[in-house]
Amino acid sequence: MRQCCMRKNSRKNLVNLNKYKIVFISSLLFFVVSISKYFYTQSLSNGKALIKEEASESIHISAVCQTVKNMDFAIKEPQMDITENEDKLYKEAYLKVLKNEMPLLGVEKEYYRDLWKAGISFEELLEKKDEDCFPYLLYYDDLDGDGKPELGVNQGCLYLFDYELGDDGAHVLYCQESCYFEGILGAGQIWYHDGLHANVIRDRYVYLNRDNEWEEWALDLEQAVGSAQNYYLVGTTLYQQIDVGEENWNEITAPFFEMTKYEIPKKTFWDVFGELL
Repeated sequence: MRQCCMRKNSRKNLVNLNKYKIVFISSLLFFVVSISKYFYTQSLSNGKALIKEEASESIHISAVCQTVKNMDFAIKEPQMDITENEDKLYKEAYLKVLKNEMPLLGVEKEYYRDLWKAGISFEELLEKKDEDCFPYLLYYDDLDGDGKPELGVNQGCLYLFDYELGDDGAHVLYCQESCYFEGILGAGQIWYHDGLHANVIRDRYVYLNRDNEWEEWALDLEQAVGSAQNYYLVGTTLYQQIDVGEENWNEITAPFFEMTKYEIPKKTFWDVFGELL
């Protein structure tokens, strides 16, 4: 009788053990299948994200390249349209600015001597009137395309002064710290260039648009050369810089670099004011 009960209990335990095994194996299979589905889904998701990212980058590059292709890099030649007497009156006014005798009108009245990174004394300018080098060179020409002369100085910061006949003061038409070497290419067209530093060359194009506003970052270029990681970054007013690759770079920047071969010439203090001194 006892042996019979023991056999029955043994069979019962065996059946229960098998049930546990079946439940465990089923749970394990379910876990494995779930994990596999998860990683498969993640793989698909990551793949789609990568494709989406690549597509987005390609769209960005295409947009930047097309924007640059649509830019007009023709030189806008200065067209001075004033009489000899008017020329004398403009020069007399700009001399007063440099002598701190005529204020610069704006939000606050200030003088040439108050300008940041400007304000060389008139005595020094007079002494260096024939110096053909920074910071004694001046621009005197139609620098904004209105047919009238503006005066430009670069003494660490580029300033373009604008005077209207009959006014009690002049205005600062444009100012920018000259961390790059600047050149005025045409009326309302400025080029900033930073030569090769640590294998990087930077160029920036600023121009006066149809709304008479300066677009500071109309074209923003950065090229790394002679290193293991060459890149060709191009940005515009609307688009941040992106590496467009060497082939695109060569195609879209060629008209701009052709433009930079021409500049409005700078003049000595004597060249501009001559006998008025």
